[in-house]
Amino acid sequence: MASPYPTAVELVVEVGHSILFLDLLEVDDMQRVRQVVHPAVKHPANPVIRTGPLGTWDSLQASPWQGTVMWDAEDGHYKAWYMGMDVAEAGLQIPRVGYAVSPDGSTWEKPNVGVHKYGGSRDNNLIAFLPGRRTNGPALKDPGETDPSRRYKLLLRDENGDREIWNSPDGLGFTREGAPSISTPPAADGSRRQLPDPLAWFDAHQLLYDRQDPNPDRRYKAYGQMSARRGGWSIRKGALLYGPDPWTWTRSPQNPIIDPDEGDESQIHFISVLPYKGLYVMLYEYGWLDPLTSVYVADIRLAVSRDGERFQRVQPNQPFVRRGGPGDWDGGFLVTSSDLVVRDHEIQLFYAGQPEHWTNWPSENRGEWTSSAGSVYPAQTGLATIPLDGFAALETADGEMPGAVTTIPLKPSATRVGLEISWGNALPGRNWIDVQVLDLAGDPISTVSPARVVTQGSCVPVVWDDLHSLPVDREFRLRFGIHGAARLFGFSFRDIDGRQ
Repeated sequence: MASPYPTAVELVVEVGHSILFLDLLEVDDMQRVRQVVHPAVKHPANPVIRTGPLGTWDSLQASPWQGTVMWDAEDGHYKAWYMGMDVAEAGLQIPRVGYAVSPDGSTWEKPNVGVHKYGGSRDNNLIAFLPGRRTNGPALKDPGETDPSRRYKLLLRDENGDREIWNSPDGLGFTREGAPSISTPPAADGSRRQLPDPLAWFDAHQLLYDRQDPNPDRRYKAYGQMSARRGGWSIRKGALLYGPDPWTWTRSPQNPIIDPDEGDESQIHFISVLPYKGLYVMLYEYGWLDPLTSVYVADIRLAVSRDGERFQRVQPNQPFVRRGGPGDWDGGFLVTSSDLVVRDHEIQLFYAGQPEHWTNWPSENRGEWTSSAGSVYPAQTGLATIPLDGFAALETADGEMPGAVTTIPLKPSATRVGLEISWGNALPGRNWIDVQVLDLAGDPISTVSPARVVTQGSCVPVVWDDLHSLPVDREFRLRFGIHGAARLFGFSFRDIDGRQ
């Protein structure tokens, strides 16, 4: 059984330490202020990776459904390992893995890699498939790998439904290891049933190298789904495996780490977790059955963790990435890619979008398709962005009258440390943030007016006329005044004396 989420934290002034307003444990009081999810903005070029022309292997679907999009700083461009299906194979559920590249995340090329034949030709971008079987899964450019020939990894299904690692030196030509990395033990009758055994079955959606976790035995993490029975349904739930390498796995005792039985979701199939500034931010599929059509639909919502295992939903009634409108290419069902991209001044989310008639569930919707109705509809890749830190924000209740947020006590640093804030939606004379240092009783330490911040950004210095650093001789609180429609994402501590 999962342990409860923490209810209290200690707030210490330390250079480089950031606080985001996600679980609000650093907040003591809010007046006329509310927390909101900061919705991601969809790119106008969507879908950015589109289905290919008729006759190509990805003419029906081209999406990061259990796929990965990454920014490769070493090579200087984006790379995608995405799932595709041919419209000529509609209903057969035989996905394959293809490769695409981009200079900016919005304009993509499908290079001819010449690895596998399709339709009698190697003139394609296919990099992995098993004939007649589902072949899709997450990718990792592994920072912990010392063997250059295994630098890139794909975690794909094998012939038994287990997960096997395929290795590559360049992300293009992959070689199977020949043994499973994540296994589904056979049932007592010898069959390899996948459902509804929550201890046996795990379907990986993300393969993560976690630099943030201090425990080397948890350096690698596989986030995905498990299953349990609810009435006549097999309910998918978020789950975690971790280990010191990609072959030695321990199932988290906190599984399921996010459970639709504890929320309003019908299912949670796919999750993606970003280690970010001391927290773990989860994007999860929030799915439900449309009350008019009984078609399964889903958008993408937020959860947060302090340790990567115990998660708490963030305003679960507010979507992070909404479905498109009726008739839109992503109007029905959204699935997050395996990883988020943090680059320059924004965070980028690539997602799989399906139209509103996309459906697998319930089974009567399949009609004559014996395998899966969902596999006869198109799926493509979209891009949505937020500013750095901008997952959730604190804002005033009406966007007009000012509000205030007061922190729990801060333990001071022994050396001089400055303050930065992360915020957005600035508007001259209307939307700004002011900041005041208080003693523990809530009275201002300084007689000078609060520092007024009018320039938005993720690392905006806060400067008072008579305070050049935060107090070093006492505990204190911070009070943030939010004016107009300003949105406050968080704050952090900066070095003001040039220490490294």
